[in-house]
Amino acid sequence: MAEEYSLEYGNATVEMHTDSVRPGQRVLLIDDLIATGGTMVAASRLLQRLGANVVEAAAIIDLPDLGGSKAVTDTGLPVYTVCEFGHSLPDPGAMQGQ
Repeated sequence: MAEEYSLEYGNATVEMHTDSVRPGQRVLLIDDLIATGGTMVAASRLLQRLGANVVEAAAIIDLPDLGGSKAVTDTGLPVYTVCEFGHSLPDPGAMQGQ
């Protein structure tokens, strides 16, 4: 079974065997990185089509400036990440006086 999704530079497909999960089985979706969220959202949809109950998504790194973790949470799936990296830099003025 397959689920196709869009990337910023093309399309990709996530595939699973139909007997990979049982209907009603609770699944934690884990990836190394959340960038645009396309892979994680597609994997969640595919698992749900197979009858799984996807309970949470987790990743080591989140790149929140690319909107992926928001895209995943917008589907109703809670997201946990270990760390995040973004382009936002601290205000140098806020650092004075410390």
